[in-house]
Amino acid sequence: MDSNVEDASLAGLGRCLRFTDAPKVARDLAAALPGWPLTLQPAAGPAPTIRLRGQGAGYCQHSPELPEGLDLPTSASAACSLIADLAGEFFVRHPELIGLHCGSVEIDGRLAIFPEAHRAGKSTLTVAFAAAGYRVFGDDVLGLTPGGEGVALGIAPRLRLPLPDVAPELAAYAERRAGPEDARYRFVVPPTGRLAEHGESRPLGALVLLERDATAREPEVLRLAPGEGLAQLLCQNFAYDTPGEALLVRLLPLMERLTCLLLRYREPLAAACRLARELEGVADAMAGAASPVAGRMAPRAGESLDPDARWRPAAGVRRYPLRDELFLIHAPSGEIHRLNATGRAVWTLLESEALSGEELGELLAEHFRKPREAVTDDVCLLLAGLTDAGLITSAG
Repeated sequence: MDSNVEDASLAGLGRCLRFTDAPKVARDLAAALPGWPLTLQPAAGPAPTIRLRGQGAGYCQHSPELPEGLDLPTSASAACSLIADLAGEFFVRHPELIGLHCGSVEIDGRLAIFPEAHRAGKSTLTVAFAAAGYRVFGDDVLGLTPGGEGVALGIAPRLRLPLPDVAPELAAYAERRAGPEDARYRFVVPPTGRLAEHGESRPLGALVLLERDATAREPEVLRLAPGEGLAQLLCQNFAYDTPGEALLVRLLPLMERLTCLLLRYREPLAAACRLARELEGVADAMAGAASPVAGRMAPRAGESLDPDARWRPAAGVRRYPLRDELFLIHAPSGEIHRLNATGRAVWTLLESEALSGEELGELLAEHFRKPREAVTDDVCLLLAGLTDAGLITSAG
């Protein structure tokens, strides 16, 4: 067979990938998987389901997820795409594990995990922890065992380029430890011992929601209560293809003992150091501490408010939209509340200007083509519940 055709094997997958005329991608992939050693041998037998072929100046990848093929312009972009398929295949072959989309670092013998959130900076924060001397379990994926431990795959973290505004020490670390890269992405390879090996596990200690804020002077850590809202947030945004019900069964017992935090920050290295101080030495105490369980926000039954009083969102309320719903975190108490589509519409209107129940009822009745009086009554009940929860305040 052509000497430019090789098969790659990985622990937990065996012979899983065929390279054709792509030796540089094979080298870059191996460099991006320092904790998941890749071995190459001459191709033999039927081709694995994941295949990559050199094609002109670029490459073309085929897999069960890419039956029509995917054109990739650079060796680094090919390595990124292959890693996504290999991680997905690993969890298909190991159904006892749930694959979580998250960054994860070891602090005081436990894992702090950062859920997937668009442009929240979890990969940059993960690299910041590595620069600060902490062990990385991954920046994008983590296995979860039935017993609630996180399992590393051994994949180096990957940064999006150009780097955002970061501390000079972090920029220097990312440059010094640079692995495969192109104009869009750079793998950052921690020193030996600073990246967990494939299959290495640690108990989970903290779940940290990230809020990147360019106006924040110092990193801020808020304690959150676990509860239905947060569990639902995890269901929708956190896992690979695990059904929501199955994920809830696995996560709900875990939520009872996890420390749940919100990290609001601007610069990742300062944020990593601040979060580490919060968690070091107190993981066991915080994980075992009792915390109120916040459920779905419900209006007060049988009570209402003055329909002419105007209201606006209270200070210290964090918002997290999720499809048609909206999750609100009341920062002073850490309670999480969930609003349905109608509640989200009310909140969005209140964010624009202070409004009364009467005004909201009129706007929503016109939008939903419902009787104004009935809609106004329902809105006033909702406002009463929002008031009780400390989520809105009188506009005077």
